Amino acid sequence: MKLKWIATIVIIFGILAMFYMNNWTGVLKATLISSCIVLIGCVLLQAGKGGGLAAIGGLADESAMGTQPGGILAKITYLVGAIFIVSTLLLTKLTLSSIHGTDTLRSEMSTSLQEVAHDHSEHEGTTVDEHAGHDHSTGYSRGC
Repeated sequence: MKLKWIATIVIIFGILAMFYMNNWTGVLKATLISSCIVLIGCVLLQAGKGGGLAAIGGLADESAMGTQPGGILAKITYLVGAIFIVSTLLLTKLTLSSIHGTDTLRSEMSTSLQEVAHDHSEHEGTTVDEHAGHDHSTGYSRGC
């Protein structure tokens, strides 16, 4: 039984990696939306300690999938939740790289560091006028 779940996980995340490598954002978006809908359904069908929303449909005492903790519905919830998280991360990475390019952060950091570390030799020996560019003739007088 564990071998089936391991094979399922490897196949699903391999397919997600293929979508990412081929830059298929449309398929990743469809995967994200469908995993979101399935995840909402799985969470709402599970009965918590207080019965949850499964009590609304009359499933308070018995569940359609069985009442054992860690049953098939819980395993499906974990799997779909992992698919949701991974597809969200992959889609975010694809979106950011398409908007900003792949090396944008590195190039922005290098240009900002170059601006900070400019040559200060041109400033040595010069006095700085603190009032340069300010017109103090039209101000009001303080005091009295």
